[in-house]
Amino acid sequence: MDVSARRAFHLLKDLAFERLSASEDERRAAERLMAEARSTGAEAHIEEFQVPCGKVKSARLLVTAPYRKEYPVTGYERSLSTPGLDAPFYYAEDMQPVHLQNAAGKIALINGRLRRADYEKLQKAKVAAILTFSGTTLDRESETDCDIRKLRETLTEPFGGAVALNLRAADAAEIVRRGATQMHIEIDSESCEGTSRNVCATIPGTEFPEEIVSFGAHFDSVHFSTGVYDNMSGSVIIMELLRYFAAHRPARTLKFNWFGSEEQGLLGSKAWTAAHKDELEKHVLMVNVDVAAATLGQNRAPVLATEAAVGYIDAMMKEAGIPCQVKLDIYSSDCVPFADNGVPAVNFCRFGAPGANYIHDRRDSLRSGYIDEKSLDITLQQTLYFAKRVVNARAFPIERTVCQDIRDKVDSYLFRKKD
Repeated sequence: MDVSARRAFHLLKDLAFERLSASEDERRAAERLMAEARSTGAEAHIEEFQVPCGKVKSARLLVTAPYRKEYPVTGYERSLSTPGLDAPFYYAEDMQPVHLQNAAGKIALINGRLRRADYEKLQKAKVAAILTFSGTTLDRESETDCDIRKLRETLTEPFGGAVALNLRAADAAEIVRRGATQMHIEIDSESCEGTSRNVCATIPGTEFPEEIVSFGAHFDSVHFSTGVYDNMSGSVIIMELLRYFAAHRPARTLKFNWFGSEEQGLLGSKAWTAAHKDELEKHVLMVNVDVAAATLGQNRAPVLATEAAVGYIDAMMKEAGIPCQVKLDIYSSDCVPFADNGVPAVNFCRFGAPGANYIHDRRDSLRSGYIDEKSLDITLQQTLYFAKRVVNARAFPIERTVCQDIRDKVDSYLFRKKD
């Protein structure tokens, strides 16, 4: 059996719906992927794991001085609740020390996303509440959404809970421009636990069954997004690889994992590596596919291993005639927990070009027309060419080593502080 971009794109279309972490739709997608995997003749099952979740029943923001106006907002999932907080408003911009000196007890608006270092600064500054904004000042409300964000446990566990809301960039600009000084905010939020899922399949090796190569892709999406680019494209690509190797038995054992809750902080791959820790010493490589099929784009292959592995993969891509920038670097995807456990990894990605790349919003959908079957086939053929070579090699060609530079980047990514 050969791989088929047409078949893969058909499966992508069937799964082109919002698949939020721990949601019923994520469960439905997992069951469809499991059934598809089993149809190849491979053993496949679902592994459940618990994830921190949040529900926001209501959120409200009202400027009370020197003018009065209510603005639409979304509450951060896992935010603290408040029935009504009245406090001065302060635009803290990029949180320079002089900003933070003036932020105590105030409802602080910051630029951009709420990153861990920013959250720590704001908590130490003792702000009353945190405001962020999303989108651009040119967005039309009828065509965009106000992002729904989450206070992840990597923020709240070390630095405590907070009241946090998100608003549109245009509204944030109006609030600052009109000189708001006082605000009233409300949020009714609940923290809870939910069940997410990984879909797992195995093809035993015929000659070197004790050596394992893993293939991974996440299948969850974010609010408002069907995630056809990020990352149902990668999910259907590794499904085609499963079909191929189910029909053409590999020399080494292959594991295929479709990870849930990647968008919440790589929770699916973290759960899988934790549950299979005793097995990981047998893994010689992890191959991850995260984003593909962009019509206008470029091929990239971040490698979490060694410079020798980069040279090998780069030479192979040239041999195959596939233009691809291969680089020793970390990549924010499910490869990280494997590299953290000493398993070298390579990511095959096709990034959309500027102006033809929509991610983490409603435009990541088939209606946007920026992905296509032929472009999906680029990454499918690239990954297949690489996979056939390495999984059937007489001696495995990539050393089971993650260099110190990548280890340091992984530690930084996972917020580990050096002694």
